Amino acid sequence: MFRRPQPDAPVVDIRILLLQHEAGKWMLPKGTIEAGETPEAVALREVAEETGLHNVRIVQDLGEERYLFFWKTEDTYYDKTVHYYLMEFLGGEETCPQREEGFVRCDWVSVPDALERIRYKETREVVRRAEAALSRESSPAPEAPHGSPP
Repeated sequence: MFRRPQPDAPVVDIRILLLQHEAGKWMLPKGTIEAGETPEAVALREVAEETGLHNVRIVQDLGEERYLFFWKTEDTYYDKTVHYYLMEFLGGEETCPQREEGFVRCDWVSVPDALERIRYKETREVVRRAEAALSRESSPAPEAPHGSPP
């Protein structure tokens, strides 16, 4: 999830939304697909549930990341695949972290700050892909040579 301070803002001014879990870790919104849901519907639902933001749009598919981890409290190994989307916040709402899921804070941060706060390398890679997509989106289109048809 990103927001622009103004419509033509350069990538360096764009802010990424991070969630902080009560355990201290910073992360991107994500969740589990429910029966009958598309990956896009899951992304929109989870962003709304975890951040309180509904006025968003999906800009681009950022691909999948696979996480293998051990959950100590459940004494269980998990193999999880998360599908990420670059989403733009369109304004008009305040964030509200989902406390029932252990989220205590939402912060809009610069890309370098996001990369510094996030501890999982897979999630940092997703942020880098988002930054690359935003850089491509904000680059001016190449001009056609003079005398060429439009």
